[in-house]
Amino acid sequence: MNSKQRTSRTIRLLARRSFAASKMRNMIAVVAIMLTAILFTTVTTIGMGAKDSLTLTMQILKGSKSDGDFRYMTQEQYDALSEADFIESYGLRRPVGFLSNSVRHNVELDVMDETQAEFCFCTPSHGKMPQAANEVVTSDLAIQALGAQPEVGAQITVEFTARGQQFSLPMVVSGWYEAVNEKTSMMAASTAFVDAYPDLFRNTYRQDGEMAGTYWSDFTATSTMGLQENMLSWIRSVGGEPEDPAADNYLPSAVNNITNPAVSLPTVMMGGAIVLLFIFCGYLLIYNVFDISVMQEIRRYGLYRTIGISKRQVRRLINRQAVWLSCIGIPLGLLVGFFIGKAALPVVMSTMASTYENVVIRVSPSPVIFVGAAILTAFTVFLSTRKPVRVASGTPPIEAFHYVESSTGNRSAKKGFAGASLPRMAASNLGRNRRRSAFIMVSLMLCVVLLNCVGVAAGSVDVEKQVNMTTRTDFSVVNTASTNIMEGFTRRDQGVSQQTIQDIAARPGVIGGSAIYKNTIEDTNVTYDFGVAVTATSFVDQTTGLTQGSWDNDGFSGSLGSDGRLLCNVYGMEEVALSRLDLREGETDAHTLYEKMKHGQGALVGIDTNWSTKAINEDFDFTEIGDTITVYKDGQPLMELPVLAKAALNGDDAEIGYTCNGTFEVGGNALSIYLPTSVYQSIYDVPTIYKYSFDVEESQQQDMDAYLAEYMNNTDPTINYACATDARADAQTTRTVINLVGGLIGMIFAIAGVLNFVNTIITTILSRRHEFATMQSIGMTNGQLTKMMTFEGLYYALGACALGVILSFALGFTLVRGLTGTIWYFTFHFTLLPALLTCAVLLALSAIVPTAALRIFNKGSIVEKMRVAD
Repeated sequence: MNSKQRTSRTIRLLARRSFAASKMRNMIAVVAIMLTAILFTTVTTIGMGAKDSLTLTMQILKGSKSDGDFRYMTQEQYDALSEADFIESYGLRRPVGFLSNSVRHNVELDVMDETQAEFCFCTPSHGKMPQAANEVVTSDLAIQALGAQPEVGAQITVEFTARGQQFSLPMVVSGWYEAVNEKTSMMAASTAFVDAYPDLFRNTYRQDGEMAGTYWSDFTATSTMGLQENMLSWIRSVGGEPEDPAADNYLPSAVNNITNPAVSLPTVMMGGAIVLLFIFCGYLLIYNVFDISVMQEIRRYGLYRTIGISKRQVRRLINRQAVWLSCIGIPLGLLVGFFIGKAALPVVMSTMASTYENVVIRVSPSPVIFVGAAILTAFTVFLSTRKPVRVASGTPPIEAFHYVESSTGNRSAKKGFAGASLPRMAASNLGRNRRRSAFIMVSLMLCVVLLNCVGVAAGSVDVEKQVNMTTRTDFSVVNTASTNIMEGFTRRDQGVSQQTIQDIAARPGVIGGSAIYKNTIEDTNVTYDFGVAVTATSFVDQTTGLTQGSWDNDGFSGSLGSDGRLLCNVYGMEEVALSRLDLREGETDAHTLYEKMKHGQGALVGIDTNWSTKAINEDFDFTEIGDTITVYKDGQPLMELPVLAKAALNGDDAEIGYTCNGTFEVGGNALSIYLPTSVYQSIYDVPTIYKYSFDVEESQQQDMDAYLAEYMNNTDPTINYACATDARADAQTTRTVINLVGGLIGMIFAIAGVLNFVNTIITTILSRRHEFATMQSIGMTNGQLTKMMTFEGLYYALGACALGVILSFALGFTLVRGLTGTIWYFTFHFTLLPALLTCAVLLALSAIVPTAALRIFNKGSIVEKMRVAD
């Protein structure tokens, strides 16, 4: 064995002995490192789980998890995909249409291969992909909506309209899967279906806009870098035009922005700030642990130096122990943090329920979570141990051997303790190591500040603002299409029947009921001119069959009626419904306004609202008070309606909740016009009720909720409803999530700070046992010693609380106010209650910990404690 090997062996031996002799230090250090790892792992698990879950949920709503797609291709263009070098795999989809005989569940029938079925969440979990022309794969909900039970071999009938012809085909379920979307399912037929109905799949898209016969394809890319440019280039290479919808050879495509979201700078900056905050928290905790440990063992390191161990070897000795402690604390923290994050994720994701129905919770033990958290924790340990290691290795042997922290208490002790000021002695003792005292105060202060910021943020969640932006009444009953964010109210057959309205209105407690009418894509003979010139750049919307027109070259577009003018979104309602609108300009008295409109004197115009400021969105404000809207019917002027007033719209005014697809399909960006029922009925040949809104006496609301649930399941399966109670519960969930996640992180910070404080108090007692014995030998009683240490603890807590309250006030009115001001459902409300409650807990602990620590770690007689070596 050479000298280098002997030296290495000696270092390992000394490290093991030092490690074994410092059990208390080891335990506290492991807990400190573990807490840091828990902090990083919990937040990483919640963050990645929330991102993956929301991505999967939105992919399911979109119906694709691919990187992108091409649409309306010819067979030759589809075949050319095999030569595209940027595509890794691609599927085949030939659209047929939506089934007309599934009422409460929308079913889209397509011909698909296995790759496309995988992209569209249509792979069967029971049975197999279809092979014969009369076989299909679909979801359990779709099969039930068609009157059968989900099982392989089930007999169903599919009905749809294509090329102006009604089809009713008997089919067999070759396989099925559990529905991932309560609103919509895909139904996949085999390529043999194409062979069985060749006339259906003739490609006449350029002549009549019929989708059946075109080729669609979702794909995954070899790389998403420059994907958009690669797709546009490929389209041009096969003779298509990728950007001009009016071109005869227009070939649309799209990058799946859900699978490949753009990275926003504010998100990156916020994530970086959170990481730095956590590193700082871990640094405060781990630094103090090692700083105290090194100061306790500084004499031992000095002794090592006197026998020939170099500075570098002392650093290796301490670093080796830090690595051992990290090897224990980091894995434990990763494990505990993952399960804490996994348990918290469902509550976090439930806040999405108001925007995204049926949020899918997905969190897996990804290596990224553990590797990322482990690296950040190890980096924090590395930063935290640099200075203690430099101090231990750089202190000269003689100075280290005689090292003792500066003491200011002995002068008082020499005078006796009868008249001594214990609070003053305690204050002077904090000056022994000002850096350590400051670190403890800062680590305790962090939890005060963080918990108060969380409390301010949670208290600023404006539940009623969220409710008011989604509903104006206790209940709204609509067709199921209106509650489907992918469909929306667009056709006359999606109206609410008079019988359903009569049944509901007859229920006890119903007040302020109003049937609300709206135009559809079938009301093309009624158009409007409100002063904008439609340009010639128009194209046919393949979903509605309507020609789209744009104006002012500002990106605004809307559906055109049979005379080439805009359809708009037009509503008819009773006075009770109009009185609930948020009237902003012009005639703001609802009764006066309604009377004027009823007598043909004008109309009310609704304008989208900025949800954060609740101000009218000026970009969509196309008219001024007094401007004239001309109504055309069958191409001829019918009436002129001056703009009498403007209203700021919420989701309920446009359609229902957050749904807006129906209004976009019918009127696009054109005006939303509100008319009295009588005027509306005089304009439209087939007035269609799209919603029935009403309030209910509070004592009857629960019964009404149960009645509507039973009614739509058993009496009228075409309806669905929204209620303010559910909207309020969704809004409350946001507050719960902020309290849970923020409180969890704040508690970890609090535990870190308290652990820092406990470690310091215990170390102080152990290192000053000789000093305490000396004080007691000249007259200090046990009670006085306990009071002095209690004052020391209180000073730590008071310093932290004072700093915490000041910073809570400052950050509350700056950072928290700024962040909440950017989110529409917050209304800033400042409070110091969380900070004061946290301070009360810290003050109690600061009094309890020193007392308990003295009883545990300062045992023995005065003589025994005097024998502690200098």
